[in-house]
Amino acid sequence: MSFFLAKVPEGTHLYHGTWKPGPIQGTEWLAFEPEHALLFARSRSPPQRDPPDGHPTEPMGSSHHRNRQYPLQVPNYESGPEPNPEPSTPGYLHTYTPTHPLHLLYIDGMSAGKTSNGTLDTQDYVLVNLSDSKRGGMVGEFERAHTLCNLSATVWQHKIDGVIRMEGGFEIILCDFERDLELQEIIPVRESEAGNGRRMGMLGGWRYYKAITDRYHGIGGSRVTLDYDYFVSAFEDAIPAMWDNDVQSDIAMPRLENVADGHLVKIRDRVTQMIVASNREGTKKEKGVGTNWQEVIDMIVERYTAPLHYLGNASSPVRTSEEELGTYLASLLRPFIDYTLRNTTREVQRCVSQFLPSSMDDATLAARAVQSVTHRICSTLLVSLDTSILSLSKSSLADSLAHINALVRYLQWTTWKQCLSCNDEEICMTPIWPMGTHEDHRAPSCLKESDVVGRGGYWGTMMGRPPPERWDEGVQGVGKTPRA
Repeated sequence: MSFFLAKVPEGTHLYHGTWKPGPIQGTEWLAFEPEHALLFARSRSPPQRDPPDGHPTEPMGSSHHRNRQYPLQVPNYESGPEPNPEPSTPGYLHTYTPTHPLHLLYIDGMSAGKTSNGTLDTQDYVLVNLSDSKRGGMVGEFERAHTLCNLSATVWQHKIDGVIRMEGGFEIILCDFERDLELQEIIPVRESEAGNGRRMGMLGGWRYYKAITDRYHGIGGSRVTLDYDYFVSAFEDAIPAMWDNDVQSDIAMPRLENVADGHLVKIRDRVTQMIVASNREGTKKEKGVGTNWQEVIDMIVERYTAPLHYLGNASSPVRTSEEELGTYLASLLRPFIDYTLRNTTREVQRCVSQFLPSSMDDATLAARAVQSVTHRICSTLLVSLDTSILSLSKSSLADSLAHINALVRYLQWTTWKQCLSCNDEEICMTPIWPMGTHEDHRAPSCLKESDVVGRGGYWGTMMGRPPPERWDEGVQGVGKTPRA
């Protein structure tokens, strides 16, 4: 639901999988992890078959790829070896590095997930404005890329080079490979085999899932930096219609499908203003001013995640009496309270300002959002403390716990869902398109390879088929992409 200006440093290694042995021209997809790109490093199908699925491997607008869409998708599943495999050429893994810092638009969330439950809303309803028949799925993927790059070259005045999105791994849609990249290497890759003549299949196998779950907490290595001071979010305005949808999840999920056109135009205009106002040669933030709000938020979450989880746990001993709860809260809030002269306003201010830089620009959306959430945390805890230790009412404990429970429901921090520790050959399973169940979203858990394969349902149907039951299920159906 939000848009950020992003930058990828010059010299960062990026990967592209294809059937083509030569350098890519025009608009194409890049991956940060080679395992992600290897999904598309496949041989080209024989002439009588449809071309292999994957991202476009011809320049935008070429006749070969016109009217075709190339999302990551689940193939037809025909188990067993291919009886009479036809000769084919190998796939290729390309490695590129940017010749200059890449200026990109980051579209947050699972924004490359080809689903019908809202993952593509910020593109289909705000930026690209696809027709109803193409919204939310496989069919509009080529048109999304084409339109975003056309916006970059026209309305956005060449201020960005492409976009960053996430599916099973982070990807870049880069508008001009020749202009922005230097080819480092092209290597042929063979189809991975799982034994008995079966090929590994399109989803990339266990190593692919290990690679993408390694990035749960970020792309890493400063390979992408975001401008947190100036971003655009659909949450900036109170839009009740965002919550009027039929997304099936354990918590309420926002969508833009029922939001009025006036709100969508306002969001689109803000994105354009943000991009056009940016300076490719160096913004204020790049010159030493600005705040890394992600680091600020991380410190706030780190301080309060365990205490709030403990306070919100129904079996926690501190929930048994006013004395126990008051003692715990008094210890947690001790740095902010002057017991010689109690002043609730000053106590909240001290608590809120602990991690906020004194030099921050209060007018930015990030500053306002962080202050608002932190104020709610601090004020709720202080009210709960005073209720538990000062109230003469028999309902004081219940009142304090009600305040805390409401705060926990409001925050819904992902730290309360993440797995504590998984074994070496396990992953913390949470839905990442196209895999995952509703239970994986409600309560992620550590799973081994045999438990992960075949898990689906959270994202809805994919081309009318469920996820594969084995990594090695056949790929004979690869390439049957939907027609525009």
